[in-house]
Amino acid sequence: VPTDFPRSAREIKNYLHLEVNNSRLIDLPISQKHQQETMGELEISVEAIPLVDDNAKVDPMNTGFKWYLPKETTFEDSHQMDGSKWTISGHDMQVLSASVPAGNTISTEVGTLLFAHPSMKTEVDLTLFQGAAGCQRICGGESCVKVNMTNEGTSDAYVGLTPNFPAKVIPLVFGGDVKSGSSVIAKPGALMAQLGDVDVGCNIDSNPLTCCCAGLGMCRQKLNRTSGGNPGMVFLNAGGTIVMKDLGVDETVTVDGGSVLAYEDTVQLGVVYAGRCFTCCFGGEGFFNTTMKGPGKVYMQSMNIYRYAAAVTTTVVEDRGSGGDSGD
Repeated sequence: VPTDFPRSAREIKNYLHLEVNNSRLIDLPISQKHQQETMGELEISVEAIPLVDDNAKVDPMNTGFKWYLPKETTFEDSHQMDGSKWTISGHDMQVLSASVPAGNTISTEVGTLLFAHPSMKTEVDLTLFQGAAGCQRICGGESCVKVNMTNEGTSDAYVGLTPNFPAKVIPLVFGGDVKSGSSVIAKPGALMAQLGDVDVGCNIDSNPLTCCCAGLGMCRQKLNRTSGGNPGMVFLNAGGTIVMKDLGVDETVTVDGGSVLAYEDTVQLGVVYAGRCFTCCFGGEGFFNTTMKGPGKVYMQSMNIYRYAAAVTTTVVEDRGSGGDSGD
């Protein structure tokens, strides 16, 4: 509580923008009544700020970038894929929980298992020995080992997966979140798990300018539904807050290349100069910024793993330099 927190009822009315004696002082952008406190004869009704409010997808600055959240529909309608039901728990460092029917499989990356039913049996595929498809997967930033978890029981079995770094889980359904016939180009290593029939390959950038200066490298991850296969979806892991913009035809936006998580293959990647020489050297963005030209969706993350690692490393180094206890 601040040291200058008011003590009298009149001061509290002016200090806290609450409902006092059923008389609203202002309209708060929140929706849930949380608790009531009694202070003498003054009854104060406090409205809590939910972790995810009803206006999460509102864009008050009209930027076109909206806070990305899974579709807000019923569990039975939207959270099913290839016979499996799934849900995402938590607000950060999230957990993907899935109910897998007997005989079905969920594929995931190494080290993502959190919990599983005893009927879920784990096997690995060495993609290194799968010819061109395996090489494309590795070039796209994935491990040479893919983990397959199959339900060998006679009824549905559960499994819980979580990213290998502090991250959110982003579900993308082909034919829904991703337009039919389109693929997703993702940052190398963005894939966490998949359900249904999905091809994991690589997208090679043959343009020397974007290859070297756009911040996504030469080989990027390419994800698409298997041709002629069952419906499929992927779960990406991304750090910080996730925002999405659906670009119109020929609409262009300038972004930080390191913060790009994924985009539809209809989006054109480009670069522009970050400014004059002094700006390029000292502005912190390098010599080039990345441009994305529509049509198509672009997904951005506010804290990628490399930026997070750099921030943690800097904090540890500064703490040790100041004489802090290195054993903490």
